[in-house]
Amino acid sequence: MPTVAAAEASMHCEIQPGGIALVEFSQAHEQNPFSRARMRELAQLMLDLDRNDQVACIVLYGGEGRSFGAGGDFHEVSEFTGGDEVDAWIDDITDLYGTLVGISKPVVAAIDGYAIGVGLQIALCCDLRIGSRRARLVMPEFRVGIACNFGGYMLETVVGRSVMQEMLYTCDEWLADRALADRLLHEVTEPGDLLERALAHGRRIASYTAAAVQSTRARVNGPYLEGLQRVRDEGKKAHRTAFSAGEAQQRMRRIIGRA
Repeated sequence: MPTVAAAEASMHCEIQPGGIALVEFSQAHEQNPFSRARMRELAQLMLDLDRNDQVACIVLYGGEGRSFGAGGDFHEVSEFTGGDEVDAWIDDITDLYGTLVGISKPVVAAIDGYAIGVGLQIALCCDLRIGSRRARLVMPEFRVGIACNFGGYMLETVVGRSVMQEMLYTCDEWLADRALADRLLHEVTEPGDLLERALAHGRRIASYTAAAVQSTRARVNGPYLEGLQRVRDEGKKAHRTAFSAGEAQQRMRRIIGRA
């Protein structure tokens, strides 16, 4: 089976029979934080897969026994001072989300462990979210000390205002059953069955007429994509303000043990 894996890549892609591209975030910390470089890498990989005629559907997976994504890389973000680096970071975030939402190929998220902040937002860009019973979904930006423009917009659009408000203002963990009830997840399965269930959904989607699926995805995702682009400038202003205050960096350094 063909694979796509650059020498310095932090993720691995295997194109399976039936047109499924399985992307594993498998080469970083077991909690899978997303640095700017990893966000750019994933965005480029999605564009490459979208141009690949062998691919009909993409499955994103944290890897066996690994979290889907534990947010941004605090080692990197904790060094921000509220200047141009914030704008570059927000551009990388927006470009990744816009790519995930804007490509023609459907995307399925297979979520084990944590999906936090950026990790959860990546999942909210996907068409289906399959979670294991170990899944923990969190939008903790306020607790960390940063704005939540993207998370607020994405949660309200995908699951509604009430769930968005509770997730933002409590910063609580949504366990798998609660996430299913609130439609953050479309299915919950045992951890050992997670990947196969996600691949099964991918194979079903891949069996449909590609032109029908892809033209519909463009239509239903169009307004969502436009909203993400609007949040870009709002996010830059809000995050510049938050990082200029300095408290967010202190909180992040405490979390990673550098304070």
